[in-house]
Amino acid sequence: MATSRASKQAARERAAALRAQQQAAERRRRVLLAAVTSLVVLAIVGAVVAVALLNRGKPSPAAASAARLDAASLAALNDVPEQTLQSAGAGDTTNGPTRAKDATAVTKDGKPQVLYVGAEYCPYCAGLRWSTAVALGRFGQWTSLTEGRSVKEPGLEPLATVSFSQQNHGAAYTSDTVAFTGYETTTSESKNGRYVPLDTLDGADKKLFETYDFPPYTDERSKGAIPFVSIGGKTFQHGGLMDIKLLEGKSAQQIAGSLKAGTDPAAKAILEGANVLTAAICEQTGGKPADVCSSKAVKDAAGKIKDK
Repeated sequence: MATSRASKQAARERAAALRAQQQAAERRRRVLLAAVTSLVVLAIVGAVVAVALLNRGKPSPAAASAARLDAASLAALNDVPEQTLQSAGAGDTTNGPTRAKDATAVTKDGKPQVLYVGAEYCPYCAGLRWSTAVALGRFGQWTSLTEGRSVKEPGLEPLATVSFSQQNHGAAYTSDTVAFTGYETTTSESKNGRYVPLDTLDGADKKLFETYDFPPYTDERSKGAIPFVSIGGKTFQHGGLMDIKLLEGKSAQQIAGSLKAGTDPAAKAILEGANVLTAAICEQTGGKPADVCSSKAVKDAAGKIKDK
């Protein structure tokens, strides 16, 4: 019994440490950008307005230059072997999703909505996108994604990933079971001390984000932080699920290509996170598809989901 209590306490401490690390990184970015922005904002207002008027109706340069994820890598995200996912299990994932008991189910086109909010500069978003992409590949199919890359940070190199931007980068997903909505609020490019804006949340999606990514559903220090994932408007992932340093030095093609075997440490961490997210999605789909939701790995991963 004492060993069990100690194990649970250790897991809680690891989760708290991971959340604190993510929150500290996000606060450092916000403080740095705010300081630089305060020095230049007045000088650039006129220029920004002029550029906006001249480019009204034109696609953003970031949207125009984004590279499509190659077909082989896209297929790898859609078709991770079930045996590989079963072998991965849920690992020692500690920062799993939380259920909000008072939340109202959110659907889109009559299906539970999976809403992702992140930004292309964000390293923890880079890691979570891989797990989210694999999880959703079990319920449907990605038909288009672009490559992405997070920014360099102290002690961390830029990380290869994909972009979930639907408004500007054409991320596309189809499923008979769930609906996906993805927002990347900025690119990874910095201009005049600010990351270049990309997607804009509006309507019900904006309200959902501003409700469940703020207290009392998260703590005061991490309110509005990314990445954020809403699963059916009932379960929420705040922050990342994996050790993102495992992604360093790898291309998007290498990461996607390693998922089939699942033996590479980065691939295993991605698949562990995918199983946890799959379990959360299965709760909203009524256990469909049964071959996915009734698997041992997914059932075990459901234990990583906590009630808020």
